This record gives sequence, structure tokens and C-alpha cells, in this order.
Amino acid sequence: MSDATLGPSSYIVLGLLAGCGGGTSYDLKRWADTSVGYFWTFPRSQLYAEPQRLTDLGLLSAEQEEGGRRRRLYTVTPAGLAALQAWLSTPAGQPELRDEGLLKLFFSDHAAPETVARLAGGQLALHRQRLAEYEAIHTAEHAPGMNGRRPLDMGLLYERAAVAFWSEVQTSSGAPVSGESGQGR
Repeated sequence: MSDATLGPSSYIVLGLLAGCGGGTSYDLKRWADTSVGYFWTFPRSQLYAEPQRLTDLGLLSAEQEEGGRRRRLYTVTPAGLAALQAWLSTPAGQPELRDEGLLKLFFSDHAAPETVARLAGGQLALHRQRLAEYEAIHTAEHAPGMNGRRPLDMGLLYERAAVAFWSEVQTSSGAPVSGESGQGR
């Protein structure tokens, strides 16, 4: 098996199952939504197809319930753990930032100041909401372990910077700001 057959979704499945000791595709979706889903965008449907593919490659084992909903419980095999560890030991690629708000701001010289102020206000509200979510996770008893907290710490830094950035854009747009104070946290 070549590493070319494994993509980010493969490693998400392997990593989540390795960390949680096994689970169903539904478990994977639930775990991803409350962890890596905050910083890695991918179709959740992959969490239903990918485990079977990884089982076919010998990286996961699967046991199907005899009765009831006949769910499949997946666990990482030694080969799957080795593949995950090999991936972890390779350098990460160039970071990618895809932010529609920044894309719109880039072209906003063609918009009225009120449009820029509304864009900034909307982005400010979204980033404040996500910052509040991250702060709640950070203080929760079930917060991730040390290495799981580091991406959360980066998320907190990013959202705080985004709140400051969009507050400044809103204030400097030259348009009157309604409903939003324009102040950062």
C-alpha cells in the first residue's frame, strides 16, 4: 500500500479511532464535529465511506453487530497505527487560508463604505461566536489533552486576531456602524 492511497480523511479516521479506541462511523462524525472539524473542512460523508476502504486496505478491523442496527465497530490495526505514525513523522504542507470574508474585502474597493461596514460587522459576529465556542471548550472539563489543546490555543489566537482585525475594518470603513459597537473583546 502506498501513502498516495491515503489522504487527510484517511488520517482523520485513523487518528480519531486510535485516540478513542474504536467506534462507528457515526462516532467518527460526532468526534470530528467537536474536534478537528473546527480547523479542517471536509465532507462528513467521507467518515462513512473511508472506514470500509481502510478496512479493505488492512488498516482497520471491523466487527458488525449481530442484531439491532447492525452497526460496524472499527478499530485501528497495527498496520493502521504504523501508517498514522509514518504520516505524523513527515513535514506538513503549506498552510492554506480560505476565507470568503477576506476575498470579499480584497475586492471591496468596488463597494460602498456601508457594504464594507456590513461585511465587517457580519465577520465580526461570526468570529466572536467562534471565539466564545473555543473559550467554552478551553474551560470545559472535557477539554482535549495537551497536544489536542494546542490546536485549540491556535484557534483562540486566530479568533482573537480576527475579532481585532474586523473591528478595525469596520471602524475604518468610514460608514456609520449600527447595532455593532465595533469594539473587540
